[in-house]
Amino acid sequence: MEFAHITTKEALAAYLNQLNIAVLSTVSSDGAPYAAVIYFVVDHDLNFYFLTLSDTKKAKNLQENKNTALTTIDLPSMITVQTTGMVQEVTDPQQYTYMVKKIGEANARKNKSQWPPPISKLHSMGNIVVYKYTPKWLRIGDYSQKVSPDDQATERKSVFTQIIPNQESNS
Repeated sequence: MEFAHITTKEALAAYLNQLNIAVLSTVSSDGAPYAAVIYFVVDHDLNFYFLTLSDTKKAKNLQENKNTALTTIDLPSMITVQTTGMVQEVTDPQQYTYMVKKIGEANARKNKSQWPPPISKLHSMGNIVVYKYTPKWLRIGDYSQKVSPDDQATERKSVFTQIIPNQESNS
């Protein structure tokens, strides 16, 4: 499937479900930024689901501050997804079990050589926590566009396509 012109939520969900790794940025209670790699799955509404252990730095930050940022990069296509949003812990037992299974199946299929994921290698006493990340703003960056010398003299199209516009700012 060609993803060079992703302009709808449906097309983006299909694209994201071919990926599985993102960087989640959180903020600690004292305002310090923190970024961590996560494995994710996405639903048709562009909610991202990921899991972590309850005693990790990202989980502790998320207990204090639900505001986050999430970024994906697909090097072969040179497409990135940048988003800001909020997380909430998945507490419904059926949804929790379903998401743990879905995340495991999706990532085992995509990362055969790297499965089980890093979470299984942590020396931790924490329990597995599943989070739902809901974007409040989301844009796609397509850096695969070629720039010809003629483009220098004319107005170029932006590499960004906003799928979920931010009400406060477009930066």
